[in-house]
This record gives sequence, C-alpha cells and structure tokens, in this order.
Amino acid sequence: MQMSKVLVIEDDRIKIEKISSFLDFEDFIIKESYHSGLEELNNNSHLFKYLILDMTIPLWDRGKSDLGGTYEQFGGERILKEMRRRKKFIPTILLSMFDVFPTTGGNLTFKELDNNLKSQFPDFYKGAVFYNGVEEDRWKKELKYLIDSINPSIND
Repeated sequence: MQMSKVLVIEDDRIKIEKISSFLDFEDFIIKESYHSGLEELNNNSHLFKYLILDMTIPLWDRGKSDLGGTYEQFGGERILKEMRRRKKFIPTILLSMFDVFPTTGGNLTFKELDNNLKSQFPDFYKGAVFYNGVEEDRWKKELKYLIDSINPSIND
C-alpha cells in the first residue's frame, strides 16, 4: 500500500487548528497523546509518508473533563525511541512551541534538543521547527522546507 497520509501527534488545540489549516493539501490524522500516537504508528505506519511530532504531550488522550493526565516532557523523544525499536522509520519533523526544556542536568535549548535528536535518530528524524503563533509565516516556511526535503513533489 502506498504511503499517502500524514500523522500529526499534537495535543494543543490552537496548534492543531493552525497545522490543520497549513496541511489542507494533505490527508492527515491527528492523535493527541503519547499512547494514541504510538498505537497509530504501530497499527498503520505503512500509511504515513511523514510525521509531525510535538515534544511535550500527555500520556493519554484527554476526556471531556480532563487534560489527558500526566504530561510527558520528552514524550516526542520517547515516540522516536519506540519508532527506532520497532523499525518504523517514518520521516519525522518536530514542531514545538517550547524553546527551553528543563532537565535534571540543566536547561536544554531548542537547538540542543534538535541536534541531540539528529544524532540519535539520523535515519528518520529530519529536523525541528519552533512554533510561534505570533510569527506564523516563519514556522510555516520552515515546516514547508522540511516537508519539501522529504518529498519535493508534495507541494508542486
């Protein structure tokens, strides 16, 4: 079966709306948590031509009256590790609105995180885009560049 869809793992409703508008030329599926995203990858990875992944995501999908439980600060990295372990090498782009990630060893900058992921997952991690709702043109341009690098004919 031909890969024809885009998987987006993102929990922020405003970002989902903006990404959905940006991807209006694509057939895409949105999952809002670590577990639902991982399940989708495990069951349907053959359908996806690329993945747009948030770094900080809840463990579970939110219910009508909750936020999805505990947030996993590096949930996106955990998904990348599972993808590698299960040999699901789908080209992946990180899209995050956090520019600093606190760790026990000190703060990790967005650029440091991107470099770490590039060295850990060189076969399928394509890069990171800093999402900023105020600078919408910038993140869209950077995301389009990475998408085009995966498949130059997508937007032609």
